[in-house]
Amino acid sequence: MQFDWMSSVIGFLVGTATGAAGKYFADKFTDQRRGNESAKQIKRVFLNVKNQMPELIAEFKTDLAGSKLTREFFVLPNKKVCFGGSRKPRFIYYEEEHENLRGKLDLLENEGFLVDMTSGNTPLYRMTEEFVGLLDKYG
Repeated sequence: MQFDWMSSVIGFLVGTATGAAGKYFADKFTDQRRGNESAKQIKRVFLNVKNQMPELIAEFKTDLAGSKLTREFFVLPNKKVCFGGSRKPRFIYYEEEHENLRGKLDLLENEGFLVDMTSGNTPLYRMTEEFVGLLDKYG
């Protein structure tokens, strides 16, 4: 029996291509599964947070519905405190209107939904786009 080099080369190339394609599709579907699991986990975390602070989450959602591009907000103790304002639109939330507001914001920050932007004495936070999307979808 004579060795056929051409058949061996073609067999090798087909086998290599099949293996590479199999690995590609396996990685692709694994990444999709992980993405779906991650999205489910983020949704669970958000719904847990929402159950802990429904009034604040509802206020965030209402404010965002009225000003779709605003992402930042200040925290003030009450409405009696004078505030000089800002060059761009920002929300204001008052500690007297939300029990333990700073604790709630700490929780949101720990979950990656807020970023503390404070540079002076007045607390300033930015909502992440992920958080805004969750508020829009599940808030």
